[in-house]
Amino acid sequence: MQWIADREKVSALAGEKGLKEIFSSGAIAGMELRRYSDGEAICSVGDRLEHMFLLVEGRLKIHTLLPNGKSLLVRFARPMSVIGDVELLRQYSVKNEVVSVGESLLLAAGRELVLREFEQNTALLRFLVGELSHKMYTLGQTTALNLLYPLENRFASYLLSLFADSGGQRVEEIRTSTLTETADMLGTSYRHLNRIVRRFVEEGIIERRKGSLSVLDRDKLAQLANGNLYE
Repeated sequence: MQWIADREKVSALAGEKGLKEIFSSGAIAGMELRRYSDGEAICSVGDRLEHMFLLVEGRLKIHTLLPNGKSLLVRFARPMSVIGDVELLRQYSVKNEVVSVGESLLLAAGRELVLREFEQNTALLRFLVGELSHKMYTLGQTTALNLLYPLENRFASYLLSLFADSGGQRVEEIRTSTLTETADMLGTSYRHLNRIVRRFVEEGIIERRKGSLSVLDRDKLAQLANGNLYE
Protein backbone atom coordinates (compact mmCIF):
# COMPACT_ATOMS: atom_id res chain seq x y z
CA MET A 1 0.00 0.00 0.00
CA GLN A 2 1.25 3.47 -0.91
CA TRP A 3 0.21 6.75 0.67
CA ILE A 4 -0.15 9.52 -1.91
CA ALA A 5 0.65 12.87 -0.33
CA ASP A 6 -1.09 15.03 -2.93
CA ARG A 7 -3.81 17.27 -1.51
CA GLU A 8 -4.69 18.62 -4.96
CA LYS A 9 -5.34 15.09 -6.23
CA VAL A 10 -7.52 14.34 -3.20
CA SER A 11 -9.55 17.50 -3.86
CA ALA A 12 -9.79 16.73 -7.59
CA LEU A 13 -10.98 13.15 -6.96
CA ALA A 14 -13.52 14.36 -4.40
CA GLY A 15 -14.93 16.82 -6.92
CA GLU A 16 -14.95 14.31 -9.78
CA LYS A 17 -16.69 11.61 -7.71
CA GLY A 18 -19.28 13.92 -6.14
CA LEU A 19 -17.87 13.65 -2.63
CA LYS A 20 -17.94 17.41 -2.14
CA GLU A 21 -21.73 17.11 -2.05
CA ILE A 22 -21.48 14.48 0.71
CA PHE A 23 -18.58 15.56 2.92
CA SER A 24 -17.61 18.97 4.22
CA SER A 25 -14.48 20.63 2.85
CA GLY A 26 -12.78 20.11 6.20
CA ALA A 27 -13.49 16.38 6.13
CA ILE A 28 -12.14 16.03 2.59
CA ALA A 29 -9.00 17.91 3.60
CA GLY A 30 -8.50 15.37 6.39
CA MET A 31 -8.72 12.29 4.17
CA GLU A 32 -5.76 10.17 3.05
CA LEU A 33 -5.32 8.84 -0.49
CA ARG A 34 -3.99 5.29 -0.70
CA ARG A 35 -2.99 3.12 -3.66
CA TYR A 36 -3.25 -0.67 -3.44
CA SER A 37 -1.69 -3.11 -5.89
CA ASP A 38 -3.27 -6.26 -7.35
CA GLY A 39 -4.06 -8.82 -4.66
CA GLU A 40 -3.17 -6.50 -1.78
CA ALA A 41 -5.49 -6.58 1.23
CA ILE A 42 -7.38 -3.46 2.29
CA CYS A 43 -8.54 -5.25 5.43
CA SER A 44 -8.47 -8.82 6.78
CA VAL A 45 -10.60 -10.93 9.09
CA GLY A 46 -10.13 -9.89 12.71
CA ASP A 47 -8.85 -6.38 11.96
CA ARG A 48 -10.06 -3.43 14.04
CA LEU A 49 -10.49 -0.54 11.66
CA GLU A 50 -9.54 3.03 12.42
CA HIS A 51 -10.59 4.31 8.98
CA MET A 52 -13.58 4.14 6.66
CA PHE A 53 -12.58 3.67 3.01
CA LEU A 54 -14.18 5.02 -0.15
CA LEU A 55 -13.20 3.30 -3.38
CA VAL A 56 -12.61 6.02 -6.00
CA GLU A 57 -10.81 4.00 -8.71
CA GLY A 58 -10.42 0.30 -9.40
CA ARG A 59 -12.23 -2.77 -8.12
CA LEU A 60 -12.21 -4.78 -4.90
CA LYS A 61 -13.03 -8.42 -4.23
CA ILE A 62 -14.80 -9.24 -0.97
CA HIS A 63 -14.87 -12.81 0.31
CA THR A 64 -15.61 -14.52 3.59
CA LEU A 65 -13.48 -17.22 5.22
CA LEU A 66 -15.22 -20.47 6.12
CA PRO A 67 -14.43 -22.65 9.18
CA ASN A 68 -12.79 -25.27 6.91
CA GLY A 69 -10.23 -22.69 5.76
CA LYS A 70 -11.79 -22.09 2.36
CA SER A 71 -13.28 -18.83 1.18
CA LEU A 72 -16.59 -17.91 -0.43
CA LEU A 73 -17.10 -14.95 -2.73
CA VAL A 74 -19.43 -12.26 -1.37
CA ARG A 75 -19.22 -9.61 -4.08
CA PHE A 76 -17.05 -7.26 -6.07
CA ALA A 77 -17.03 -3.58 -5.11
CA ARG A 78 -16.75 -0.75 -7.62
CA PRO A 79 -16.54 3.03 -7.20
CA MET A 80 -18.04 4.60 -5.01
CA SER A 81 -18.33 1.68 -2.60
CA VAL A 82 -17.69 2.15 1.11
CA ILE A 83 -15.55 -0.30 3.10
CA GLY A 84 -15.60 -0.44 6.88
CA ASP A 85 -18.64 1.71 7.61
CA VAL A 86 -20.40 -0.84 9.85
CA GLU A 87 -17.18 -2.08 11.46
CA LEU A 88 -15.87 1.41 12.15
CA LEU A 89 -19.03 2.90 13.62
CA ARG A 90 -20.00 -0.10 15.74
CA GLN A 91 -16.38 -1.07 16.42
CA TYR A 92 -16.93 -4.61 15.16
CA SER A 93 -13.97 -6.68 14.05
CA VAL A 94 -13.71 -7.29 10.29
CA LYS A 95 -15.56 -10.43 9.10
CA ASN A 96 -14.56 -10.45 5.41
CA GLU A 97 -11.34 -10.24 3.43
CA VAL A 98 -11.20 -7.26 1.06
CA VAL A 99 -8.49 -7.30 -1.62
CA SER A 100 -7.68 -5.14 -4.62
CA VAL A 101 -8.34 -6.49 -8.12
CA GLY A 102 -5.69 -4.78 -10.19
CA GLU A 103 -4.62 -1.37 -8.94
CA SER A 104 -7.10 0.62 -6.87
CA LEU A 105 -7.30 4.03 -5.23
CA LEU A 106 -9.13 4.58 -1.95
CA LEU A 107 -9.76 7.59 0.23
CA ALA A 108 -9.41 6.83 3.94
CA ALA A 109 -11.36 8.86 6.53
CA GLY A 110 -10.42 8.42 10.20
CA ARG A 111 -13.04 7.38 12.74
CA GLU A 112 -13.05 10.68 14.63
CA LEU A 113 -13.44 12.60 11.38
CA VAL A 114 -16.43 10.45 10.35
CA LEU A 115 -18.09 10.76 13.75
CA ARG A 116 -17.76 14.55 13.65
CA GLU A 117 -19.38 14.62 10.22
CA PHE A 118 -22.35 12.60 11.48
CA GLU A 119 -23.29 15.30 13.97
CA GLN A 120 -24.59 17.71 11.33
CA ASN A 121 -24.16 16.14 7.90
CA THR A 122 -27.42 14.62 6.70
CA ALA A 123 -26.03 14.15 3.18
CA LEU A 124 -23.44 11.73 4.53
CA LEU A 125 -26.09 9.85 6.50
CA ARG A 126 -28.25 9.46 3.38
CA PHE A 127 -25.24 8.27 1.40
CA LEU A 128 -24.33 5.62 3.97
CA VAL A 129 -27.92 4.43 4.33
CA GLY A 130 -27.95 3.91 0.57
CA GLU A 131 -24.68 1.95 0.78
CA LEU A 132 -26.03 -0.25 3.57
CA SER A 133 -29.21 -0.92 1.58
CA HIS A 134 -27.12 -1.95 -1.42
CA LYS A 135 -25.00 -4.29 0.70
CA MET A 136 -28.09 -5.96 2.17
CA TYR A 137 -29.63 -6.39 -1.28
CA THR A 138 -26.49 -7.83 -2.87
CA LEU A 139 -25.84 -10.12 0.10
CA GLY A 140 -29.25 -11.70 -0.38
CA GLN A 141 -28.68 -11.96 -4.12
CA THR A 142 -25.25 -13.57 -3.88
CA THR A 143 -26.38 -15.94 -1.12
CA ALA A 144 -29.16 -17.20 -3.39
CA LEU A 145 -26.73 -17.38 -6.30
CA ASN A 146 -24.23 -19.47 -4.30
CA LEU A 147 -26.89 -21.80 -2.89
CA LEU A 148 -29.36 -22.27 -5.74
CA TYR A 149 -27.62 -21.86 -9.10
CA PRO A 150 -25.51 -24.46 -10.94
CA LEU A 151 -21.79 -23.82 -11.23
CA GLU A 152 -21.97 -22.81 -14.91
CA ASN A 153 -24.27 -19.91 -13.98
CA ARG A 154 -22.15 -18.89 -10.99
CA PHE A 155 -18.96 -18.97 -13.04
CA ALA A 156 -20.57 -16.86 -15.77
CA SER A 157 -21.67 -14.34 -13.13
CA TYR A 158 -18.17 -14.34 -11.66
CA LEU A 159 -16.53 -13.67 -15.03
CA LEU A 160 -18.94 -10.87 -15.90
CA SER A 161 -18.42 -9.24 -12.51
CA LEU A 162 -14.66 -9.59 -12.71
CA PHE A 163 -14.34 -8.33 -16.28
CA ALA A 164 -16.68 -5.35 -15.92
CA ASP A 165 -15.43 -1.81 -16.46
CA SER A 166 -14.20 -0.18 -13.26
CA GLY A 167 -12.96 3.39 -13.11
CA GLY A 168 -11.57 3.33 -16.62
CA GLN A 169 -9.85 -0.04 -16.08
CA ARG A 170 -10.93 -3.33 -17.60
CA VAL A 171 -9.76 -6.73 -16.45
CA GLU A 172 -9.43 -8.74 -19.66
CA GLU A 173 -8.15 -12.10 -18.45
CA ILE A 174 -7.52 -14.26 -15.42
CA ARG A 175 -4.59 -16.58 -14.81
CA THR A 176 -5.43 -20.28 -14.94
CA SER A 177 -3.10 -20.71 -11.95
CA THR A 178 -5.78 -19.01 -9.83
CA LEU A 179 -8.54 -21.47 -10.75
CA THR A 180 -8.13 -23.39 -7.49
CA GLU A 181 -8.76 -20.17 -5.56
CA THR A 182 -11.69 -19.35 -7.85
CA ALA A 183 -13.18 -22.81 -7.27
CA ASP A 184 -13.00 -22.28 -3.51
CA MET A 185 -14.70 -18.91 -3.80
CA LEU A 186 -17.52 -20.40 -5.86
CA GLY A 187 -18.00 -23.26 -3.40
CA THR A 188 -16.87 -26.07 -5.69
CA SER A 189 -13.90 -28.28 -6.48
CA TYR A 190 -11.10 -27.46 -8.92
CA ARG A 191 -12.01 -30.56 -10.97
CA HIS A 192 -15.64 -29.48 -11.35
CA LEU A 193 -14.69 -25.92 -12.29
CA ASN A 194 -12.13 -27.19 -14.79
CA ARG A 195 -14.87 -29.21 -16.53
CA ILE A 196 -16.95 -26.03 -16.85
CA VAL A 197 -13.92 -24.14 -18.18
CA ARG A 198 -13.33 -26.82 -20.83
CA ARG A 199 -16.99 -26.69 -21.85
CA PHE A 200 -16.93 -22.88 -22.11
CA VAL A 201 -13.81 -23.16 -24.27
CA GLU A 202 -15.44 -25.76 -26.55
CA GLU A 203 -18.52 -23.55 -26.94
CA GLY A 204 -16.40 -20.51 -27.85
CA ILE A 205 -17.42 -18.53 -24.75
CA ILE A 206 -13.89 -18.16 -23.38
CA GLU A 207 -10.40 -18.78 -24.69
CA ARG A 208 -7.62 -20.56 -22.82
CA ARG A 209 -4.04 -19.84 -23.83
CA LYS A 210 -0.64 -19.07 -22.33
CA GLY A 211 -1.82 -19.74 -18.79
CA SER A 212 -4.80 -17.39 -18.86
CA LEU A 213 -8.51 -17.24 -19.66
CA SER A 214 -10.11 -14.43 -21.68
CA VAL A 215 -13.73 -13.85 -22.66
CA LEU A 216 -14.80 -14.23 -26.29
CA ASP A 217 -18.59 -14.12 -26.04
CA ARG A 218 -19.93 -11.73 -23.38
CA ASP A 219 -23.50 -12.09 -24.66
CA LYS A 220 -23.47 -15.83 -23.96
CA LEU A 221 -22.03 -15.19 -20.51
CA ALA A 222 -24.80 -12.68 -19.85
CA GLN A 223 -27.41 -15.27 -20.84
CA LEU A 224 -25.92 -17.81 -18.45
CA ALA A 225 -25.65 -15.25 -15.65
CA ASN A 226 -29.33 -14.38 -16.13
CA GLY A 227 -28.89 -10.90 -14.69
CA ASN A 228 -27.07 -12.10 -11.55
CA LEU A 229 -23.75 -10.46 -10.72
CA TYR A 230 -21.47 -10.56 -7.72
CA GLU A 231 -21.85 -6.81 -7.19
